[in-house]
Amino acid sequence: MPSTDNIADRLVYLLKHTAPFDALPSDARATLLQEALVEFFPASTIIMAHGAEDQRYLYVVESGSVRLEHATTGRLVDMCATGDVFGHWGLVRSDAVPYEARAVEATTCALISGEAFREVYDTHPAFAAFFKDSLQQQDDVVRPPLDTGTSQLLLGTTVGDLVHRSLIRCAPDATLRAAAQQMRKERVGSLVVTDNGNALGILTNSDLRDEVVAGETPVDAPARDVMSSPVIALPGSAPLFEALLTMARHRLHHLAVSGEDGEVIGIISASDIAQARGQDPTATLKRIERAPSVDELADIRSGVDTQLIHLHRQGVQARDVVRINTEINDQITVRVLKLVERQLRTDHPERYIDWPWVWMSLGSEGRKEMSLRTDQDNAIIYADPPDEETAKRVEAWLRPLAERANEALATVGYTLCDGDVMARNPEWRLPLRRWKRVFREWMFDPSPKALMNATIFFDLRALYGEERLVDQLKRDLRQALDDERGFLTFLVSIALQNTPPLTFFRRFVLDEAGEEQPYFDIKLRGLMPVTDLGRVLALDARFLESTNTLDRLEAAGKAEQRVRQTAENLSDAYRHLEALRLQHQIRCIEDGRQPDNHVNPTALTKTQQQMLKVVFSTMKDAQKALELRYGAQSVRT
Repeated sequence: MPSTDNIADRLVYLLKHTAPFDALPSDARATLLQEALVEFFPASTIIMAHGAEDQRYLYVVESGSVRLEHATTGRLVDMCATGDVFGHWGLVRSDAVPYEARAVEATTCALISGEAFREVYDTHPAFAAFFKDSLQQQDDVVRPPLDTGTSQLLLGTTVGDLVHRSLIRCAPDATLRAAAQQMRKERVGSLVVTDNGNALGILTNSDLRDEVVAGETPVDAPARDVMSSPVIALPGSAPLFEALLTMARHRLHHLAVSGEDGEVIGIISASDIAQARGQDPTATLKRIERAPSVDELADIRSGVDTQLIHLHRQGVQARDVVRINTEINDQITVRVLKLVERQLRTDHPERYIDWPWVWMSLGSEGRKEMSLRTDQDNAIIYADPPDEETAKRVEAWLRPLAERANEALATVGYTLCDGDVMARNPEWRLPLRRWKRVFREWMFDPSPKALMNATIFFDLRALYGEERLVDQLKRDLRQALDDERGFLTFLVSIALQNTPPLTFFRRFVLDEAGEEQPYFDIKLRGLMPVTDLGRVLALDARFLESTNTLDRLEAAGKAEQRVRQTAENLSDAYRHLEALRLQHQIRCIEDGRQPDNHVNPTALTKTQQQMLKVVFSTMKDAQKALELRYGAQSVRT
């Protein structure tokens, strides 16, 4: 494009050298430009809102880039760079636009009037064919042909749609015998225990079987002694997918449904959902909870990838697939620990000591960002022993427990950590007092090794045991951050080591893989830089409630206005890269290969390549901004 300040000349040049305008006769191009407007859109501006019906212009990107995103599924419809067009959906089809168009960066567009566009469209078949082909490609994203019926069920059906009968209640002092007889009479599997209209709990067939039939509770005991409480409810308007996540998170088989006034109006079960849609992770979590052995857990784990792929094909977004995967992995780990602990007490009852301890998840597991390929990162904190004898007894119990647990998790399918960052390593199995000391040593003497350890262990999360021990460690960490603020500058240096694989001229920098195709590591060069920056911003804001990258970025943006835009840009970049990695790993599994992080950009579509370049440019800008903010140039490790 010529270097000129005359925007009219630039637009003439743009259309003359850009398809499909370049194939038009000069008089047709003149018609398009006759009433054209030029408009500038700052980054993040919504250029075209979802549902727009009165479409007046065809947009031609003169500079910058625009993201078209489906409003319901969040799928990327198209990525428009210089010379690309959008807005023709409404002009050609005369119906509401099903996507949102948002400026990814500062963008200038030429706005061609709808009337001029239609005049040329109707009189030049080759020109019209270009836009028809473009709309067909957008159709493939907007209306995906795969599993559309089930997708509509997941995203369009509400929990209220599954409530098919009025609520069956019982009083809290009703006997279990009477409750069982009422359930048989009404032919239901659950009752809501209410008092003066307030739902106190849920009583199910499983509760009666486990408590009464097993002989633990007399049949004349009141319902309040056995009911599950408190009642967890979703409004009837909540989508079915939200019910799946809620039931998975709380390991529920029944879920209450509330009306507009908040009063419980019905109960749905995992069976109701399963009958409605075939597969669901709630049933998997139930199997995990009841699994009698590590071998059974390994069998369950082997089928999880297929379930996740099925969900993704139904239209479930990558972010939610990762959440479900993490929940399943969490529950498998908890079940492994329970089985190992029980077996160890059977094998060595003399070693058992009733002492507070907690199993911590670290790294991607600690952040709840587990991919389809993962290894173990875990550690143990235990309460400070009062004397040497107690310390020896605690270690004699926790050492074999940790060793067995790590081996069992490997059997299930979570490979052992190459760096031995696992609870079986005595270096990562410590009393609370020593953990506090270790964290402070990393912060006050930040050697390269200490900084690398910090990037793993600062992403800690309590998974099983005494969560208060982790809370106490976090409180001390918050105080240490106040005492040694300079530590964050060193932590930024780690965040600057892994740069996005993009040159100054927006060309991909690829690694060679022997006889394989060149690739870039989407974890090392994509997700990890965002994760590292999010960690720094969250620690600076003293946000320790969650270690999830998106949670950290959101909290940092709310805490300080100056980093809000950077945090939002990094969040967008992370979501895109997370979705791209999931799609790549699914493709690996479908091709019969182990999922990896090696993405070959030449195998991506033009739209995906353009979006990647925008994402990587955004990440580079964020790294530069934080490098200057924290003065990290001189401390690169």
